[in-house]
Amino acid sequence: ASDEGGFVEDRPDSPGTSDIAPATLETQLTAKMTVALHALAPTTDAAQLLGQVERGRNGAFADRLGYCVLVGSFDGWDRGVAQAQEIALPEDAVDEAKAMRDHVIAAMRARVEERALSADESDALESLRPTMGYFVDVLGPDAVAKGAATTVVIIAAGLWYVGAFFVGLAALAVLAVLCGGGKLRPIFVPAASSHAAVVLGETFLLWITLFLTLNVLAAVVAAPFAARLGGAGSLLVSVAVMFSSLAALAYPASRGVHWAELRRLIGLHAGAGFVREALHGVVCYLCAVPLLVAGLVVFAILSAISEAVAGDAAPPSHPVVELFADAGVLQVCALFLLASVTAPIVEEIAFRGLLYGHLRGVVAPRVRLISMIIAAVASSAVFAVIHPQGVLFVPALGGLAVGFCLYREMRSSLVAPMVAHGLNNAVTLTIGLTLMS
Repeated sequence: ASDEGGFVEDRPDSPGTSDIAPATLETQLTAKMTVALHALAPTTDAAQLLGQVERGRNGAFADRLGYCVLVGSFDGWDRGVAQAQEIALPEDAVDEAKAMRDHVIAAMRARVEERALSADESDALESLRPTMGYFVDVLGPDAVAKGAATTVVIIAAGLWYVGAFFVGLAALAVLAVLCGGGKLRPIFVPAASSHAAVVLGETFLLWITLFLTLNVLAAVVAAPFAARLGGAGSLLVSVAVMFSSLAALAYPASRGVHWAELRRLIGLHAGAGFVREALHGVVCYLCAVPLLVAGLVVFAILSAISEAVAGDAAPPSHPVVELFADAGVLQVCALFLLASVTAPIVEEIAFRGLLYGHLRGVVAPRVRLISMIIAAVASSAVFAVIHPQGVLFVPALGGLAVGFCLYREMRSSLVAPMVAHGLNNAVTLTIGLTLMS
């Protein structure tokens, strides 16, 4: 009971919980690559290596403590101890932060003394893994192996995207030549009446309202139950919310646009056959990669300008990234179900089906090129804005979405954009999970 007469929750400390924010994934990934580089080139100057992880030095407490561990690894463990002793403790978690720092310092001192950690020291260090992540490994024998594995994954991912970029660029060039020569024509047909086009816009507004409302309700009502199932429970709730939002597709019938016509207008059909359209989806993904890269270039420019004006900012990230580090089998399956199946189906129906179809029907529908460009850019901008990666990342996501719009125009059916969307998310998710495993 509190002095004011109310009650205070008697909550035992749970293993693995912490009031201190964990080291960021960006800092941990950079640390892994830097440790691998140090192993490959041990004569590299310590200052140069530490310069690669400078962001961690100015980050939150766990990042700064991790930076001290890297100082010890690259420049001598005694120097790491000295730096760790000088770190200011966060005012809202002084005791916990001091205990963390003491455990890390004890591990670094053991390295100075060239002795193995005692059982108690090992247990104490392992208890920091939820907060310190890879930096716990830097204090042990597995740092180089994990760092090298991460570097291999990053190189493989880089090769994948380089290959996809050039193949996609060639595919875009071939597409432009065939369309320019009249040998290939888009088969998308805008809504025949302005009424039908307006109904598509109304349905999109209803969908996004329903989607946001269901997310709020899920956070209030379903989250406590989902929490009992762990991360997988929350992800499955998100799957249910996304599919439930498609109830908005019942609205057009009340406005005289019935299901058969609606399916044709939004591309919810198999086109020339599901298998054939799915194969076009693979090409759609490849064509979208160069547009994604162009968007990333714009993002890099905007980020540099923002950093020069306002200083360092957190890199773009999605909330599900925080689930990567300790995802179990069920959670991984739920992640792929959400990102590679549910999101492509629901978001393509909403953005390339309803919104793109609406814009193509109301913005100069008889002038295909102008109408297509305006509809693609506008719908892709809205698509990018509702994602949580931040405003600066809009050009990158928008470029990807324009690629999906291109094949919505060429094929009419949503199958190709859905497959491309799912493939992009699956590749991104696989890389992320592999990096953090």
